[in-house]
Amino acid sequence: MLRIEKKFKNKTSILYFLPFFPSNLEITQSIIKLLAEIKPSAIAIALPFFVKDKWLLAVKYLPNISVISLIYKNQETEYLIVEPLCPLVEATRYALFSKIPIFFIDFPKDVPQEDLSNLIPLSPYLIKDLGFEKYVDLTLSFFEKHLTEREKYTAEKILEISQKYDSVAILLPFYQVKGVIKALEITSGLLYFPKNIPKEIEIYTLYSKSVREILSEPGYFQSVYEKNRKKLIEDKNFTLDRITIFEEILEKARKKYSKETGTKLSPKDFHVFGQFLRNLLLIKGQYIPDLYTLILAVRGIGGDEFAFWFWEIATFYEFQKEELSPFPTINLLPEDLKLTSKRLRISRKIKSIRSGLSFLKKFTTREERKIFKKGFSGRVICSFPPEDVVVETFGKKVMEKGLKVVTENLRKIEPFLASLKDGLDLRETIRKWIFEETPYVKEEPQARAKAGSVVIIFEEDPDPKTGIEKYPWNFTWHGEHHQESDMAFYATDPKENVIGPGIAKAKYGGFMLTYPPMRVYDIWGDSYFDIAKNKAERLLLAGIDYSLEKYIIYVAKNPPSDLAKKFASIQGKKVIFLPIGSFSKNFLEKIRIFHVLEGHHVRKYAHKYIYK
Repeated sequence: MLRIEKKFKNKTSILYFLPFFPSNLEITQSIIKLLAEIKPSAIAIALPFFVKDKWLLAVKYLPNISVISLIYKNQETEYLIVEPLCPLVEATRYALFSKIPIFFIDFPKDVPQEDLSNLIPLSPYLIKDLGFEKYVDLTLSFFEKHLTEREKYTAEKILEISQKYDSVAILLPFYQVKGVIKALEITSGLLYFPKNIPKEIEIYTLYSKSVREILSEPGYFQSVYEKNRKKLIEDKNFTLDRITIFEEILEKARKKYSKETGTKLSPKDFHVFGQFLRNLLLIKGQYIPDLYTLILAVRGIGGDEFAFWFWEIATFYEFQKEELSPFPTINLLPEDLKLTSKRLRISRKIKSIRSGLSFLKKFTTREERKIFKKGFSGRVICSFPPEDVVVETFGKKVMEKGLKVVTENLRKIEPFLASLKDGLDLRETIRKWIFEETPYVKEEPQARAKAGSVVIIFEEDPDPKTGIEKYPWNFTWHGEHHQESDMAFYATDPKENVIGPGIAKAKYGGFMLTYPPMRVYDIWGDSYFDIAKNKAERLLLAGIDYSLEKYIIYVAKNPPSDLAKKFASIQGKKVIFLPIGSFSKNFLEKIRIFHVLEGHHVRKYAHKYIYK
């Protein structure tokens, strides 16, 4: 802030210059605190006079974000975004709330103007340590005195206002401040009347998708600011910290990513994230990361899915309600505001200026999912074939691993006497050579063991400790051809997580596969299995009963119950237990996530919405 005393014939006015960069968290919260502290008798902002009525109307409809469209005689269109973190918007809100006059003092676009609005020599995050006044002094040292018609016009308007009011708060872009102060020394009291006035000025409500792409600060930042705006004014010691907000977004994205994919990021992953982010900042010469840089960093540890959810949460503005606005809706792209963009072409596209990002891959936003959910009935469903292949392949691998245990138990190892039998057993030979100096041979079982069912339990349901049911969807479906098994499972309700048109996502709590297919009735409605104490045991009993082979492979945290062992023994079968901890945790979490399609026709486009 710069404080200047302007002397006139009969009085002295105090001019408070509050420089700003376009829509920035640190600068906007500093300005609102200073306005509450200095309590000016008038406010002047860097906007032309002809937008005043529309601007005030749009500001009154906040927190809904609006757009003012200015169409000039030469058909050139200019857009003004009315968003919470815009310093001019905040100054206007303060003036309306405090009932003090506000003046519009900027110069219309009559002649080409040098655009220095994107030049930010020092990161505004330094305000946290330096304070706003010292930051302003340091930042202004990077700008020269630009004295053009625009600065002269603005100075004349300030002169006119300061003759009527004792103190005036003046909001100007950083690159204009020095020139305006210089122009104040040569003001004559004559005002230039502009000629290039727009022929049309309209107000629109910004479409939700556009909110994600063109705001100067991400939508999450705008939401946090809006929620804490009153506290920022009332408590001079309270401030919002950019890093803290990014950490909130990261934590929410982590939880969403874990829910969507079943993969939990470890502390080691976040250590890698920190190192990668640090290296990116050094390469790009940034003091503080922007959203684009963070997207690159989170993608490095969680891939496109994690990057998408980070973007989705960061750019969501919760107060945007197009249906409640009296203005028509407009859909704007960064190109409409003449914003440059960066593109990262792997499986998505990222537009980085103004933190606007969009993806080539069809990830669905929360707004789209609400629409899709209304159309998902779940009456006719089928699976997603690529996931079927993964599950079937995994089931066969589990069988092989379980049967290997059986084979190992049936294998005979004995000292070499007259025959090598099925070959030399090197491990046993080496282990006993020092003491016996006798080679050992092995005799493999002649008949290969076979398994008819595989049961995998990720979590018991209901929870044995709390009794809470986490996986309410109990279902049985048949294989579509001879290479697929019949399957019974319990899972989360797919209707609660619709991700595309006719596409829902769910998570297994446990499932049973049995071969050959087309034999299994609905095990959840079959009273024969009512003796089971929970869903996991019911799956195992069904796996035993429907198995056409002697062995059933059971993968779980806990061994099979005595009831299941006895049930198998009566039928002349045996359960082979494999601890679930002996399998890759990350792979198991990916196996757990599956998709339900509402009809076979959905398979034609489902791959556009399903990320694996």
